[in-house]
Amino acid sequence: MLKNKAFLIGMGGGLIAGALLLQLMSVTVPPVSRASAGADPQAMNPQQLKEAAAGYFQVFEKDQKLYNQAQADALVQQKLKEAASQAAQPAKETVQEATYIYISKGMTAGNVADLLVQSGVISDRKAFEDAILKQQLNDKIVAGVHAFKGPQDLPQVLANITSK
Repeated sequence: MLKNKAFLIGMGGGLIAGALLLQLMSVTVPPVSRASAGADPQAMNPQQLKEAAAGYFQVFEKDQKLYNQAQADALVQQKLKEAASQAAQPAKETVQEATYIYISKGMTAGNVADLLVQSGVISDRKAFEDAILKQQLNDKIVAGVHAFKGPQDLPQVLANITSK
């Protein structure tokens, strides 16, 4: 018996460790909450049942469409083809409506520039004012209604507001 002393010590230590682990597993709380452990699924309303199931499963509405990976990939490819075909088609020419600006008598070049920038006819207020000063058109701005079709070049704008 003395020859097997190491074997017996190992066997005893293993039994003790196994017993301790078994005790630890039986002491822990199971993952099921105690409130829903005794609850009857038949007695739950749909919202409570959904909440209880959501702890363990993915819960979806009955009318919600679910896709597997292959179906999702096919749908993405189809949408990409549709987008590519729409991009390849020539764009329909959009008809831009005219922008009408009323310039009242006595307005300065700065006031007119503000109107034109706000309406989107010109994008650079400073360039407009510089062109008015350079060409000395301050006194030649015509009061009244002026029509502009989309963004225009600076010379076109100047010609429009100084002639009528």
